[in-house]
Amino acid sequence: MEPAIGTNAVFALLSRLSACTNDVHSIDLVTSKKGRRNLRHAFPWGAVFAAGVLAGALLGKLVHAQESQYATEQIARINLNNLPGQEMLIFASTWQPGFRLPLHMHPNGHEVTYVVEGEQTFYIEGVGTKVVKAGEAIYTPPNTPHFGSNLSNKPSKTIVIRVKDIDKPIMVEIKQ
Repeated sequence: MEPAIGTNAVFALLSRLSACTNDVHSIDLVTSKKGRRNLRHAFPWGAVFAAGVLAGALLGKLVHAQESQYATEQIARINLNNLPGQEMLIFASTWQPGFRLPLHMHPNGHEVTYVVEGEQTFYIEGVGTKVVKAGEAIYTPPNTPHFGSNLSNKPSKTIVIRVKDIDKPIMVEIKQ
């Protein structure tokens, strides 16, 4: 017959384990009334601690999942000495299915997006909507509202090259 899993079974197991040690203080914690009372309080606090650890782990995965819809890394920032006040930025990005950037523009910034893998759908004011497939590129003129999205069912990867004024922000979101 298997022992019931409960407070008494835990005390009995701990008592047996503590008998294998020379640490008298450990034995007292399990076998004395005060020790049993402290141990009884430890179980609820242990459960609260375990629940907190579990909640933190799940919340961390949720936050990570939301952040991982779009991952971008700046791989180069080059001062264009032959074009005073200008710099070139190069980014590598991975877009998960369904991700869409907000409508935005690049102040005095030229942008070329090359699709390395998958396909992207771009909306550029004055041009319209265009699907760009792997091996193709699209140009966005300075100060032009636009956004990109991955409307496919597979991740896509892009390389973005921007030439912009050094003192201007990379992007300005346009509120609608």
